Amino acid sequence: MGGRFHLQGFIAAIWTATLVIAAGLWATALALAHYDNAEAMARAERDSGNLARVVAEQATRTMAEADQILLFLIDDFHEHGDSWNPGLTRMLRQAVERSGILLQLAVIDGHGDLIHTSVEDAPARVRLADREHFRVHVNNPNAGLFIGKPVFGRASGKWSIQLTRRVENSDGSFAGVLVASIDPFYFSRSLEELDVGPNGAVAIIGTDGILRARSQMNDRIVGRDVGESPVLLMARRQPTGFLRVASVIDGIPRLQSFRTLTTYPLIVIAAFDEASFLADTRTRQRLYLLAAAACSLVLVGMALLATRQTARLAALARRLAQSEERFRDQAETASDWFWEMDADLRFSHLAGPLVPHVANGTLPIGLRREDVALREPGDAARWERHRQLMERREPFRNFRYRVMTAAGLRYFSVSGRPIFDQDGHFRGYRGSATDVTEREMAANRLASSEARYRAMFEAVGQPIVTIDEHGTVDAFNRAAERLFGYRAADVVGGPMTRLMPSAVGAVHDGLLATYRGSDASVPRSEVRELTGRRKDGSEFALEVTLAGWREGDRRYVTGALRDVTAQREIEASLRRAKEAADQANRAKGEFLATMSHEIRTPMNGVLGALALVDGPNLNDDQRQLLDVANRSGNALLQIIDDILDLSKLEAGKAEVEPVDFELRAVLGDSIDLLEPAACGRGLILTREVAPAVPDRVRADLRRIRQVLVNLVGNALKFTHRGGVAVRVGQEGEVSADGTFFLRFEVADTGIGIPEDVQPTLFRRFTQADSSTTRRFGGTGLGLAISRELVTLMGGQIGVTSAEGKGSTFWFTVRCEPAADPSAGVLSVPCGPEPVPAEGGATPLPSAASASLHVLVAEDNEINRDIVVTMLRRAGHRVTAVEDGLQAVRLVEEGGFDLVLMDVQMPVMDGVTATRHIRAMPGEVSRLPIVALTGNVMPGHRAEYLAAGMTAYLTKPIVSADLYDVLRTAAAPRAQEDGAGAGPDRTAPPQGEPEQSSPARNATLPPPVPPPAPSSAPSPGAPSSGAPSPGARDPEHWRTAPLLDAQQADSLRSVIGDEAWIQTVAAFRRTVDDSVAAIRDGAGRGGAPLVRMAHTLKGTAANVGAVRLSRLASLLEQRVQSLGGCPDGDPLAEALGTVADATLDALSSHIQPAAGSEAEHATV
Repeated sequence: MGGRFHLQGFIAAIWTATLVIAAGLWATALALAHYDNAEAMARAERDSGNLARVVAEQATRTMAEADQILLFLIDDFHEHGDSWNPGLTRMLRQAVERSGILLQLAVIDGHGDLIHTSVEDAPARVRLADREHFRVHVNNPNAGLFIGKPVFGRASGKWSIQLTRRVENSDGSFAGVLVASIDPFYFSRSLEELDVGPNGAVAIIGTDGILRARSQMNDRIVGRDVGESPVLLMARRQPTGFLRVASVIDGIPRLQSFRTLTTYPLIVIAAFDEASFLADTRTRQRLYLLAAAACSLVLVGMALLATRQTARLAALARRLAQSEERFRDQAETASDWFWEMDADLRFSHLAGPLVPHVANGTLPIGLRREDVALREPGDAARWERHRQLMERREPFRNFRYRVMTAAGLRYFSVSGRPIFDQDGHFRGYRGSATDVTEREMAANRLASSEARYRAMFEAVGQPIVTIDEHGTVDAFNRAAERLFGYRAADVVGGPMTRLMPSAVGAVHDGLLATYRGSDASVPRSEVRELTGRRKDGSEFALEVTLAGWREGDRRYVTGALRDVTAQREIEASLRRAKEAADQANRAKGEFLATMSHEIRTPMNGVLGALALVDGPNLNDDQRQLLDVANRSGNALLQIIDDILDLSKLEAGKAEVEPVDFELRAVLGDSIDLLEPAACGRGLILTREVAPAVPDRVRADLRRIRQVLVNLVGNALKFTHRGGVAVRVGQEGEVSADGTFFLRFEVADTGIGIPEDVQPTLFRRFTQADSSTTRRFGGTGLGLAISRELVTLMGGQIGVTSAEGKGSTFWFTVRCEPAADPSAGVLSVPCGPEPVPAEGGATPLPSAASASLHVLVAEDNEINRDIVVTMLRRAGHRVTAVEDGLQAVRLVEEGGFDLVLMDVQMPVMDGVTATRHIRAMPGEVSRLPIVALTGNVMPGHRAEYLAAGMTAYLTKPIVSADLYDVLRTAAAPRAQEDGAGAGPDRTAPPQGEPEQSSPARNATLPPPVPPPAPSSAPSPGAPSSGAPSPGARDPEHWRTAPLLDAQQADSLRSVIGDEAWIQTVAAFRRTVDDSVAAIRDGAGRGGAPLVRMAHTLKGTAANVGAVRLSRLASLLEQRVQSLGGCPDGDPLAEALGTVADATLDALSSHIQPAAGSEAEHATV
């Protein structure tokens, strides 16, 4: 053994010496390389530093020479009494010629103009006030000599570096700047003469980082900013230095020295190309390293030869060691420690790193194994077998016992064999021992854990069954015994299929086969449902939760079982109950629908009959009874509508119908509808939209209006003094998908709501108290429906109130950004009133009439024909189109004096068309445009006039109002005709070609107030400038006359009998089509119904059908506010009856008039 270790030490010594020598060689090579590199770097620093110093001295002398010239010129300026020498230009040229370094000498006066220069034929009075050197001296009297950045001279036409000094008058005021221009390429040529090797460079850089001169300089790099280069960064910290860095100009690595001039803000850099300068040094360094590598290879070869010889010696040593018996026996039983016993079986020798010491700290030499071992209960038989084996002198293995050692209780596993001398006498035992304490402790813990698991397995109340991968039951607890009726002994060891019906068992076997063929620890599904079978043969539903585990090479699956029979019965009962509830809901919905139809049909008959009974001959008592009956019938219809809405919401049939709309316009229209009710109660109704709220949004307009109108209506109902405020704002932030929430608030100064009642407000058929219904009416469904609608739109609704201090109802709605711009203007019917413009377009003054060329844009055929006939009969030329886009195109072509523009038209509405016309170039943009519409609410007036419309006419069109507008438009034309000597201008006969009028280019005088009506308003006509009676009282249409005979006869007198007959015929077709379309569209929403009602309203107003016009106006408002027309709507139902009565009344006016003035009475 000692020889073996000696040989190994020798081998280690050989390799150690080899490594030491090789390390010395490499250290020497690296030291030489480092020395050469350091010497080369020192030489580079010395040479480049000397070169930088020489160049710095030269640059200093050059700058000083130029500065002396400037100072001389300044002295000359002062000697001539603060004025320049008359021969200054000649002096400047002589100085430049003698200098050899200057490109130019120049003088800039105090205004920044070049007044003297040494350059011949230089441009006169070149403006140089924007130059940096001029601005520096203007702003800083103490600047001294300023060295500017290289600039391209406007006078010299060359690159130059400007050296400038401030010139002051004797009183210290600024007199100008003297400029000495140095050629940067002069420095470049000088620097190129210096030998700096290949790719070397010498540069002069200002402390501001701007390159002034450089060897190998060109126009591309002159004046370049290198202020962030490492050289400049270091130069700002110290006057001189040396560093190894790549150039920021060409990227070539160089060894660079720099020196900052002490008297001028310049830095000189001298640099050698690193690769060229260190080429010889790098060659020597490579030779050093190659020599070290060659020597190392030789040493390694010698070490390998020595190691091979040493290996042969080690083999001989091992063969010698194997001959020793003790080494052989210990090698066979090698473990933690080794032991020997004498013939009396007492320990005689212990060896090894883990020899145990007994409790007193000594080795158990001289003691028997029985003396140191701690016996365990029930261990006597095992010890007896071990004693007998040793008495028989037989070998043994892995006998386990425990000992209390100095380190604590330990478990040992020993193996041994008997020892005999040459004569065969027994000498004792020899063997090894292994400390198995950890293994024994783990086995004990495993046994305890298994015992606990077994106890829990048996005690748990849930049935648990464990099977192996072949389907054999391995464990079966007591809860499983109670579930299946089997004892564990009857099931364990048997197939699991005993606990299943045969069909389920076959499926189970198939799953086990798949499981055995996979690597999964558990079957694919962890929770399964199957059918179990008890011992008595009964079957039941079973839910199994599976968990897999391994034990050696075997796989097991444990299943926790649950009898779900009762749960399945409960689920079936719940399904049956849900089906019964659904059937009851369907029956309720069908009942409500049937009852709605059965109640609505006779109610519509009642309201229709009341409409027919209505007439101008009723006395006050009869009129009051009719009003009571109408209000009661409409209230009953509203109750039916509320119940139907709630039924749809409960059934889940209501859907969100998002549309794009203008929030502020829609809010204004909704509030305008309720304005008459607020005015009737003496309340103030206001609205406010936060500036951050978008103008256009996308949401369910009809639902929002329904909720808003309900809340505002409630607020008006319960408020006696003060008013109601409607506020709209944005709540929270805009989400990632662009959606956001709008918050609507309706605040009133009413009676308030007690705090204990507020939680019940949004329940069905619930009001604040039982007296509310008696005092204010209502079913208590409005707020319940509002809550359902707001929930449908993804929002919330709530209230804050204090009794006697008013209430604030609020709700939120989820909105999206609008996609497309909307067209059209929402309208409210009002009386006729021409409105003068307040600015923008050309106003219409009063003047004598003249023949005009009028463009009429009106989509309604009847209205268009009436206006065209009126105009032509008045001697005007007319061109008619059906939409705003056509009007824009014709106006672009020119030739018109006036445009009559309907507001609501297809393709392009009148407001949009007006904006397009006002944006046209030239005089055509000032063409007078008169709005034709039925909307005269203040908001609409402001909108139309803001769009650029000149004046405003409302339907029905009164001929006197129309002619007044035409006369004001004809004023410039009449003045032009009166000034000329030509023949009178008369309107061409109908059918002849129409010529354009020069009046369209005239400038009209300032506006005048609208003309007074030529006659008193007819009984059926609404008053000008105020909301129509229909807007003040939704039921007022019933008291309006069927026909305004004065309006009809006036129209007939204007357009003629033949045109009147054609108009009535066209009106009859329009009424029939409109009534049919509105009836067919009832129950659906959308703009078509609004459009149809709007058209019918305007057409009826033009022919004098007052009641039909007001009814159509109310229907238009209702469709706008609700977003559609409900089935069985009373206004839609009454439309047909009123239309028939109107057509009958018009029939008497088809023939030419005959009789007295009495025939013009209102029908």
